[in-house]
Amino acid sequence: MAGEIYLSNLTGGFDYQQILDSMRALKSQQIYLLQSREDQIKQKKSALSDYAKILNDFKSYFNKVTDLFELDKKKVSVSDENVIDVIITDDTKLIPSTIDIQVNQLAKNDVWLTNGGVDDQNEAISDLDSATLSITYQGNTIDVSYDNTMSLKDIVSQINSTAANSDMNISASIFYDGSQYRLLIQGKDTGSDNTVTISDSGNLSSTLGDFYHAQTAQNAQISIYDQTIESSDNSFENVIAGLTINVKSTSSSPVNINIQQDFEPFMDDLQKMIDKYNELVDFIKNNTGENGILSDEISTLQSVRSGIFNRFDPLFELGILSVDKDTGHISIDSTKLKDMLYTDEETVKSKISQLKDNMYDYLIYITGSDSPIKLKQKSYDKQIQNIEESIELQKKRIDEEIKSLKMQFVALQQLMAQMEDIRQRIAATFGNVSLLNSNQ
Repeated sequence: MAGEIYLSNLTGGFDYQQILDSMRALKSQQIYLLQSREDQIKQKKSALSDYAKILNDFKSYFNKVTDLFELDKKKVSVSDENVIDVIITDDTKLIPSTIDIQVNQLAKNDVWLTNGGVDDQNEAISDLDSATLSITYQGNTIDVSYDNTMSLKDIVSQINSTAANSDMNISASIFYDGSQYRLLIQGKDTGSDNTVTISDSGNLSSTLGDFYHAQTAQNAQISIYDQTIESSDNSFENVIAGLTINVKSTSSSPVNINIQQDFEPFMDDLQKMIDKYNELVDFIKNNTGENGILSDEISTLQSVRSGIFNRFDPLFELGILSVDKDTGHISIDSTKLKDMLYTDEETVKSKISQLKDNMYDYLIYITGSDSPIKLKQKSYDKQIQNIEESIELQKKRIDEEIKSLKMQFVALQQLMAQMEDIRQRIAATFGNVSLLNSNQ
């Protein structure tokens, strides 16, 4: 139209932040690819850690199996556990056998009790003299003072505090017989040597009806093969080498103790060791296939597994192992192994020793800091570190580019504002004259 001036695209503003966000997203595609690669490597490292854990578990069971102490383990059964309880203290000293033990008496502590007492344990005993009760135990004596201001409860407290201050292992207490409160004094240790002696310089004893020996300290006593053996407590530690015998009640007839070889722990640990090998087989199969997370590490994983398998020769020579050709799993002929343990234990021990010689150093190597697995993990760590450094570098570069573009957009917006100002002044002076249509 004649008389108009038109400045193309120089009026109004524009959303440059949307442009910057789009450019950042576009330039961040490389970062997303790096992060995806980092996640894959972390998954590989995690899977390799799972493989390493199975190896370490295998090694733990191997160490148990090849420690010949496992083959020396014993188990003990008792015909009457209400009378005798036994604890194995050293399997290597025990010999498979049966032993008959009769418990003649249990160990007891020394107990003294007054024949009479008082009606109220808290009331002062007014008839008492000012005197001393002397108590002797294990070669030591304490003197307990009393008088007519003290109740029976006070006297008991005085005995106990004096004994505690003198490290004397006795105790006093109040015994209520249903009608009267009586004084009881006892040694805390069992055994015939731990007797209590009481003497009174006043009338406390006579006021309470005098002391009588309620229970006499004695040793526990058992009979084995017509031999009588005593103990100050109810435990016999050196009667049968490798075994502690605890007596709980007397018996009118002998109690039988049966000591047997116990191969179950060895067989259990051997089975667990083989189970761990089979876990290695399954792990490789599940993680190194076409889409397996460790498909590119199959040669390393198979090499470690093969190294273990090839060192099982001593057990294959025993004829107790077999291999499933479909799964690659090893299985144990437990019946044959158990029979060999009971009939030819020395041959089994010899083969276990050979197994240890064959495999021990190799297991140290494949679970050590320089093992193929550890070296792969270190390689993954280095790759992760390099990727993270690249990501940080990319982020800084993008931030700098976006910052530069933002400054340019800000300058452009300022220029557009200036051009808009010029257009408005021209329009105000000349009217709407189009500068783009100068021929009209």
